[in-house]
Amino acid sequence: MALVFKQAITAAFILCYTTTFAQQKNFVLRTMDWGYKIVQGDSAKPKKKYLFIVPIVSYKPETRWQLGISASHFFRAKNNDSITRPSVVRLNVSYTQNNQLSVRPMFEVFTTNNKYSLRGLLQYSNFIENYWGIGNNTPESNKELYSFNQYKVNIKATRLIKKGLYLGLQLDYENLFNIKHKVGSLVPTSGVTGINGYHYFGIGPVFTIDNRNQIYFPTKGHIVDIATSIKNKQAGSSSTFSNITVDARKYIRLWNENVLALQAYGSFNNGDVPYRAMGTLGNESYFRGYYFGRYRDKQELSMQAEVRKQIWGPVGMVAFAGLGNVADVPKNLHQNVKPMYGIGLRVKAIPREKINFRIDYARGHNGLQAFYVTLNEAF
Repeated sequence: MALVFKQAITAAFILCYTTTFAQQKNFVLRTMDWGYKIVQGDSAKPKKKYLFIVPIVSYKPETRWQLGISASHFFRAKNNDSITRPSVVRLNVSYTQNNQLSVRPMFEVFTTNNKYSLRGLLQYSNFIENYWGIGNNTPESNKELYSFNQYKVNIKATRLIKKGLYLGLQLDYENLFNIKHKVGSLVPTSGVTGINGYHYFGIGPVFTIDNRNQIYFPTKGHIVDIATSIKNKQAGSSSTFSNITVDARKYIRLWNENVLALQAYGSFNNGDVPYRAMGTLGNESYFRGYYFGRYRDKQELSMQAEVRKQIWGPVGMVAFAGLGNVADVPKNLHQNVKPMYGIGLRVKAIPREKINFRIDYARGHNGLQAFYVTLNEAF
């Protein structure tokens, strides 16, 4: 009798706990649905445009605290059109405790029926960063802080030739100036191209194959983007070199909304390449877990895989891993290959457009690590 009574009490407790948890869960979901209605409207009267603002907060020893905003404006060239893809114009502005400024407007715009695509980045920086030298095996003892000013423009304009195929041109410009190294530094006399400043202007063709079912959270399809750029000293650049980048991505639906995402990215340069135009490991998208520019050289190749799993309601998680490297020539890319791996949290920001709020933690070799907070998937 006592055993039956204990079992009844336990069952009642579990039922009470489950009911309370369900009520709390429903309250959370109702609260988030209320927030989504403010951002994107409801099904009866959906908004045609969205403005999403995310704070930028980070800390690095060289900059101390960095504060700013990332404001993203999402829209479609043609309202109530499921064929025309969504467009975005984003402005990132940040300022550090050490008085450095970074302004980065970015955009990806599709015209009606996706006939034209315009992608670009404009950047002004008055910043400082660490420099370790060139190569895939530079020691930590090489680390040296320097400052610079930068203007950078990259624009890709393409036209839809047939379904899933775009052709166009890329414009590439950068001016790095007012470079300051520490007193007594040997870096300015190291002979590295552009180490005391450089400028270039390049142009070249762009070729894109894209059959993804969505652009912000694809669950199937692939995209291959190949872009080239030629810079010539006789045309006003400070040195002559060429670059080709290849970005190939594949998306495989596993079950429900869970996805396996794969990416291979390469940047291949030839000629007298300025150091900051070289391939680099360390990026919030291409190779997480490394300080930007920790390893740089003329050739870069990286691969990564990411499993994206829906956990509950608007919340998901990811796990990712990859391999990457830089080298002076392609045949040496197999030497000193670098690993990276990590996990991330996803929260739906604009469900109608499959746009997520992203928090990632990544690690590299020798204890390197990085933390990222932004919108949209890494790739």
